[in-house]
Amino acid sequence: MQKIVAGIVIVVVVAAGAWLYFSDSLPEASDPSEVVATVNGEDITRENLEALEAQVALEQGLDLGSLDKASLAEFRNQTLDTLVSSVLVRQVAISSGITADEAEIDAEIEGIKGRFEDESGYGKALTDLGMSEADLRESIASDIAAQKYMEQVISGEPLAVTENEINNLYEQQVAVLEDAPALEEVRDQIESFLLQQKQRQLLAEHIQELRAGADIEILM
Repeated sequence: MQKIVAGIVIVVVVAAGAWLYFSDSLPEASDPSEVVATVNGEDITRENLEALEAQVALEQGLDLGSLDKASLAEFRNQTLDTLVSSVLVRQVAISSGITADEAEIDAEIEGIKGRFEDESGYGKALTDLGMSEADLRESIASDIAAQKYMEQVISGEPLAVTENEINNLYEQQVAVLEDAPALEEVRDQIESFLLQQKQRQLLAEHIQELRAGADIEILM
């Protein structure tokens, strides 16, 4: 259950934490300090947006340079929408008193350091970004708190997959697949997939509720 929840949190709310800035594909922002949106008075800068664009493009195998103007604008709007949602979740997590354990933060730091050949490379990356390790730890702590909050949202709602739902999805797959396995061979996979769908929907609805009560201003 924990692995499913963690994966869905990443899908629904892409963390806007500092580790995004360690993406090898991070572009140069023309004006990194330009504010492109505000969420309850908190600024989202062009640097934040372009960092997440680079990360999403990398994960999805997209070449942003090959997109036409309309497609690029749609991609940018969707990415900004994700950032807004991320900030909202982080804000409500903090206001709810949810915190990250030092051990959890340490584990994330070690994961980031693992991307560099040595400690000096890691330190240079922080310096180039104008960040201290304390800044990085604070950002990671906020993102861990946000993930914990979303896990609480999911665990607070009893979700179940019915036999009818499993059978319906199996029949849909059998209709398009040759040599489909027997239902009993894939029942657990189908149930897991359907549960993830329900969790995604629950999180999406919760984020929409947060957005409805928030003061959001888009400036681009």
